[in-house]
Amino acid sequence: MTWHPPAEELAAYVSGRLSAMRVWSVEAHVTECGVCRRDAGSLLGESGRLEGIWDATIERIDAPRLRLVERFLVGVGVPDHVARLLGATPSLTVPWFVAVAGVLGLGLAMAWSAAAGPPLVARSGLFPFLVLAPLAPVAGVAVAFGPIADPAYEVAVASPFHGFRLLLIRTVAVLATSMMVALGMAVLLPAAGLLAAAWILPGLALASVTLAASTFTTPSVAGVVSSVLWLAGVAAAEAGPKTLVAFGWTGQLVFAVMLAIAVSVLLVRRDSFDLGKR
Repeated sequence: MTWHPPAEELAAYVSGRLSAMRVWSVEAHVTECGVCRRDAGSLLGESGRLEGIWDATIERIDAPRLRLVERFLVGVGVPDHVARLLGATPSLTVPWFVAVAGVLGLGLAMAWSAAAGPPLVARSGLFPFLVLAPLAPVAGVAVAFGPIADPAYEVAVASPFHGFRLLLIRTVAVLATSMMVALGMAVLLPAAGLLAAAWILPGLALASVTLAASTFTTPSVAGVVSSVLWLAGVAAAEAGPKTLVAFGWTGQLVFAVMLAIAVSVLLVRRDSFDLGKR
């Protein structure tokens, strides 16, 4: 070759300071010219940029692939670091949704089985679904944050997030997805009317109680205690002559009060979610 780029231009090319028009010309030449290619390699090694390029390449290759939830969150504009913390939530995985749908599907099947009987039997047949539906968000919240159920707990508490903020982000995501699954099942209930939505307020109240109790103990323990109290409460309410007492207007008022109290406790004790404060 009769032409070679000047040493200054080659150095500018290696350092990334060359204009786009000249880069194309130098790259075309370096591809064909072994001498300039060797000189460019030497300059690249001396500048330390070569090591940076290799490090970035290896990091990109070794980086874990984004899970489906993370890809969706990034696609809708959620920052990468927030998507990673949300994607590690155990209750935002496909197996979790399958398990929730399976349990609620059992309650739905029982409701349809009872629908063929007399009106009182058909109404009572809604009871299993209405009891199980509020437990979906409770269970999701119970495993959304904590050293027992969360595999990324150490990473989460070491992230530049206030513990309460991280909890709220995960809780909103878990409640939204769990409620969507339960609502989808509720639409399929046979002639339920307003009862198809009677589980929503109890579900929100129980999830809030679980969060409030998590300021004193682990979320897993709080979720178990809330679920046991819920099952015992509705069983006691159904012991009388009336059916679905817990899901009537009086029951809804009680759950509204529970929700308000739980949110108040949660706000007062929000700092307890920081590491070492519980």
